[in-house]
Amino acid sequence: MTIRHLFWPAVAAILVIVGTLEVRSASGETQTWDEGIHIVAGYSYLKLGDYSWNVEHPPLVKMVSALPLALMGLTAEPYAPDGKRKDQVNYGIDFLYKNRRHADSILLAARSANILLTLLFACAVAWWTRRRWGPAAGMAAAALCAFDPNLMAHGRYVTTDFPVTVFFFFACVLWVEYLEEASPRRLLSAAAAIGLALITKFSAVLLLPPLIVLYAACWIRRPKEFPVRRAAVAAGTVAATVILMAAVIYWPETVRCFRTNVPRLSTLVARNNVIGSTLFHLGRWFHLPAHAYLLGLNAVADHNVGGHSSYLLGMRSETGWWYYFPVVFAVKSTVAALGAALLLLAAGLWQAWRREWISPMALGLALPPLFYFVFSMTSGINIGMRHILPVYPFLYVGTAAWLATRANWRTGVCALAALVALQMAECARITPDYLAFFNELAGGPGRGPEYLVDSNIDWGQDVKKLGLWLDAHTGKRRARVFYFGNTQMRYYGIDEMGYPGPLDQKGWDEIDEYCVANVTPLQGVYVPLNALAPLRLREPVAKIGWSMYVYDLRKPKPAPAPH
Repeated sequence: MTIRHLFWPAVAAILVIVGTLEVRSASGETQTWDEGIHIVAGYSYLKLGDYSWNVEHPPLVKMVSALPLALMGLTAEPYAPDGKRKDQVNYGIDFLYKNRRHADSILLAARSANILLTLLFACAVAWWTRRRWGPAAGMAAAALCAFDPNLMAHGRYVTTDFPVTVFFFFACVLWVEYLEEASPRRLLSAAAAIGLALITKFSAVLLLPPLIVLYAACWIRRPKEFPVRRAAVAAGTVAATVILMAAVIYWPETVRCFRTNVPRLSTLVARNNVIGSTLFHLGRWFHLPAHAYLLGLNAVADHNVGGHSSYLLGMRSETGWWYYFPVVFAVKSTVAALGAALLLLAAGLWQAWRREWISPMALGLALPPLFYFVFSMTSGINIGMRHILPVYPFLYVGTAAWLATRANWRTGVCALAALVALQMAECARITPDYLAFFNELAGGPGRGPEYLVDSNIDWGQDVKKLGLWLDAHTGKRRARVFYFGNTQMRYYGIDEMGYPGPLDQKGWDEIDEYCVANVTPLQGVYVPLNALAPLRLREPVAKIGWSMYVYDLRKPKPAPAPH
């Protein structure tokens, strides 16, 4: 049987295995920090048509994730009794833990949309890569994407990080296919993918510069195929598609902008960054209303300028480091991904040295992720490798394509098989705690907090695992817990006691229980550095899901008196 005949059975096997792993893992984890916010936002958009909050994330992913909830008879209150909006964190908590269905059922139903997207993405990557470079490349690219622990981790959660990765990749490759051969179908496909990316996450605006550069590169090489008219049609089609998609997905907000007296955009935007200044001038020139999409884009740009509490290599900062994401890539990427990156770098340098012609698709697989990564290094929001997820599909597809089309085909396929086997082994090693993945070169997940915390390892997801650990080791769900997250522990039967103040030595001396702390506050992030200093002086007796450290502060029991 040839590789061609094995292609779809192999892809089906990949989907079954990955789907099973993701569902089992998602079922064993409680909500991450942001998920309750995203879920209740999406449900409120669908049921109440209210887009006035959580504007820093476009509604598409939140609404799709809320679709399975529409048949569950849940309730969402738009306002508190005094007529004011609840803060979004508590609104998400109330929706999950004070509703008509169990929080686990709500959470898994909402997560199912993104889990399905991970499977559709692997299938689409397999099909598209096979069409371009053959079945061996297609199978390898699908397996490398599907079994990447970082992509699996975020593919299980109700967030925008994995969906924007999907649409970012296909926006780029479909755009290049349009540049290779002009046709209305290809242009519309590319425009639709670009539109989906831009209404999934605001960081997708980083698509636009490399797409323009790709167009210019093709125009320089083949000027007769790229007259001014083609550029105008392409730009107009993309712009019209994006505007139409945004108008539809924000429909109640769009109607409000036309039917009511909405403030002008230029009066509300913060002008302390390039995007804010651009929106200000566009708003003034075209008299644009303060549409929620434009305000959300401005809010994210403003947040990026202001920075965010961050941790790296034992250091803490409010503005981040330029080398944050290079370190993230080095310690959080699989060894297979690092090998693929080195292979492609060597191949690119070899081609440059030989001055070989680079195809438009090769340029399309290299330029957008490179631009995205470099721009990410300027960001003041350094809270997780999820912000560079869009880089990985390009890396895997590019590697699969390069190796599968070598002159020595058998050697290339063997190298691909080795990379896939290594990827699967690394995935198996971290199962089911995908979020906490760190490669073996960095010391694995046990040494993760030496490099990174927050959503790189600890997002509040391991409360159910804590309950199971306490059942097994104490027979009761009672401990001192310093928790980083929004899960309600008492909902899962955990009696959490507080901690003494950092200077209350007597209080610490009187502790006679297991003490549990998430690694993020242990490293002094979002809390005073000395809050858990007495615990940092000890060795943990267990690491639950790699994100919650357990310390045994029980006092020795007196020996029974002899009879």
